[in-house]
Amino acid sequence: MDGITPQPPEREIDGGDRVHIQQGDRSIPGFLGRAGTVVEVFRIPHDSCLVRIDGDPNHQREWFFYRDEVVISEA
Repeated sequence: MDGITPQPPEREIDGGDRVHIQQGDRSIPGFLGRAGTVVEVFRIPHDSCLVRIDGDPNHQREWFFYRDEVVISEA
């Protein structure tokens, strides 16, 4: 493993986390690059979550995303 630096494991998602939507296996193109707040986390499938997207005219709407579709925003 000479010259390879292992990446730290990404932490689990928690309610209230700020996330950005990224390309994943099932991504909806209209959401890519958007930001939002995690409302609820499901452990099955692993770390899938409901997210309220910033700027959504329906402020109560929540969208389901898989873990590979979100990245936690480190402020």
